[in-house]
Amino acid sequence: MELTLHQVANIFRVSETRIISWIKYEDLPAQLVSDQYRFHPSDLLEWAASANRAFEPTIYAEINGDLAPAGTNIADALHVGGVIQNVSGGNLREVLSIALEGLPVPDSIGHEGLIDLFLARESLGSTALGGGIAVPHPRRPTLLAVPSAVVRLCYLEEPLEMVTPDNQPVDKLFLMICPTAHEHLQLLARLGALLQNDSVAQALRNKLAGSELLTILKDVGQQFVKQPC
Repeated sequence: MELTLHQVANIFRVSETRIISWIKYEDLPAQLVSDQYRFHPSDLLEWAASANRAFEPTIYAEINGDLAPAGTNIADALHVGGVIQNVSGGNLREVLSIALEGLPVPDSIGHEGLIDLFLARESLGSTALGGGIAVPHPRRPTLLAVPSAVVRLCYLEEPLEMVTPDNQPVDKLFLMICPTAHEHLQLLARLGALLQNDSVAQALRNKLAGSELLTILKDVGQQFVKQPC
C-alpha cells in the first residue's frame, strides 16, 4: 500500500510543506506518480529510524497489521546479542569486525561478508542518528537466514567519525540482524522511537548494560503493545 503526501504528513505530525522539504533535503524516499508524491510504508519506517524522526505508531499496521508481532521486542533481541564495552577500531570496518564477532552468520556469507553487507547500507547514507548513536544494519536483511532477531549494543572505546546530523562523533552502535524484512523494519523503527525516550537516553549516556538496561527498554517498550479494547 502506497501512502499520499497528506497521509505521510499526518504520520509525522508535520505540514505537507515540511514533508516536501524532507524529500528535497533529507532524502525522505518518495516517488512522483502523475505529479503526486507516493510513499511506501516500509521505506518511511527505515528513514524515520535512521533520521530519528517521531511518527504515529499506527504506521506499524501498514507493515503487517500488528503493533506487537512476535520477535520484535528490542529488549529480547538485545538479550540475545548482548552489550559489549570498549570496542576499539580506527574506522567503521575495524569497529564492525570486532562488534559483529560471535553473532550468527550463515556460512555462505561469513564474517567478512556480513561486514560488507553493513558497509553497503552505510554507503547509501549514514545510519548515525545524532547524540553519539548509530544503527548500522543491512538494508535488505533477507540474505541473513538467522533463526531470530539479534540486537547488539556496542560502547566504543574511542568516538568514531561518521556523518551525523549534529556533527558529533559516534560512541554507541546498535547492530541489528533480523530473519525477515518485516521484523527488520519493526525493530529499526521501534529502536528509533525508544531512543527518543529520556530514560533510555540517560541509560545510554551512563553506559548501562545487563538487566538494568533491559528493564528500562522493556518498560519503555510497553508503549508499542496493543491494548485490548
